[in-house]
Amino acid sequence: GFCGWVGGVGETTSSRGERGERRAAADAEGRRSLSSWLASVSSIAVFAASAFMPSSAFAENELAAMADGKFNPDLVSSECFATSCRAPTKACFEDSGCKKGLMCTARCLGDSACITGCFARFGNDVLNEGLKCWIEDYKCINIAIMEPGNDAPEEVPAPPLALATSFSTASMEGEWYKVLGWNRQYDCFDCQKNTFHDTAGGSSATQPATVDVDFSMISKKSGREAQSNEFRMHEKLLFDQEFVSSSAGGKMKSRRTAHTEGRMFGLTFWENWYVIGENKPNEPEFKFIYYTGKTLQNTYNGAFVYARQPELPREAMNSVYKLAREAGMDPEKFCRIRNACFLSDRDASLEPAAQMSTAASPAGGGSGGSGASELARLNTWTEFPLQIRAKALWFDILDYVEDPMSAASWMYDQQQKMRWDASVMQVDRASPAVRSD
Repeated sequence: GFCGWVGGVGETTSSRGERGERRAAADAEGRRSLSSWLASVSSIAVFAASAFMPSSAFAENELAAMADGKFNPDLVSSECFATSCRAPTKACFEDSGCKKGLMCTARCLGDSACITGCFARFGNDVLNEGLKCWIEDYKCINIAIMEPGNDAPEEVPAPPLALATSFSTASMEGEWYKVLGWNRQYDCFDCQKNTFHDTAGGSSATQPATVDVDFSMISKKSGREAQSNEFRMHEKLLFDQEFVSSSAGGKMKSRRTAHTEGRMFGLTFWENWYVIGENKPNEPEFKFIYYTGKTLQNTYNGAFVYARQPELPREAMNSVYKLAREAGMDPEKFCRIRNACFLSDRDASLEPAAQMSTAASPAGGGSGGSGASELARLNTWTEFPLQIRAKALWFDILDYVEDPMSAASWMYDQQQKMRWDASVMQVDRASPAVRSD
């Protein structure tokens, strides 16, 4: 889960009310707008070509055909791709991963889980820079329905449980591992470590703390071994004071612990963080975090548990289980985040699904060995043996035609449900009913 503070300057009371109405309708409208874009996003590759072709009319006709008649040309500016975003568009058109990522997301037709799977398979810096330019910087694809920036204090959703009163901002300093996750689309990636810097200033700090976010996503492309793709991003985190100023100028008690801003897969997100639980003095350290967030296109929420070690300590399980139930979440629906990559005896303890290639040769195999050394000497594509070039071409074809829904389903199937001890599951059965979503 992963601090904007500029949106809303000069708003009228009426416009703030409109923002509230937009948030109320964001989930449904966001899916419609995002789906409309994703139904046509495959054509970005066509627009990329049109930037270097004489006829943009061809691109728009091709776009409509690709979108099966659902394309709304008012949402996309072909001129923008060729002018304001010419450099990233050209880079994407020349980058195989970027083009494959766009085609993959288009075939997801708005399914967010499927889209995440596409980024796991094809996400790279070229695609990220393109999305940033096309959607946020110049609005070549105009699908924003939310105002940029963090929520105003009066618009912050209420947490499912009261904030932890004993929480100290300084206690967040250093390395934390995410060990449990609630939202399978955002919280359950592998090898998750967050490193916090400059948190001691707390709510009185004038500069935000920073968070280094490390995680990996597994993917399996047709005809090849599973692969682990490592990602790193950075967030700005600003702790809220106990009482904050509303947009109207009055004072109100803050509903959140902190607010953050970051960028993932090229697009900015803003989140509200709520520390709704933490360890008792006699327990290993943990933090139970609930969050709500938004991008320019949609809203979302989730929860996760931080610990100082890669696995949730057994001595903390009772408290975490109880907190989840009190927050209305079914503890048995949490995922156990696979952090075997951080264990000191990694080679001996890696789980089967985590034993995968982290690099691929042009032939689709792992690196290393005399064969890899021989390939390393070859400087141009034409120097590769014909068999290798044919195999690489075949894999390219498979990448374009593979069903992205199936590929994403495979990725999510690798997630592990948290297995609680029977003794833990007997804790506080009188707690409030849990949510099933």
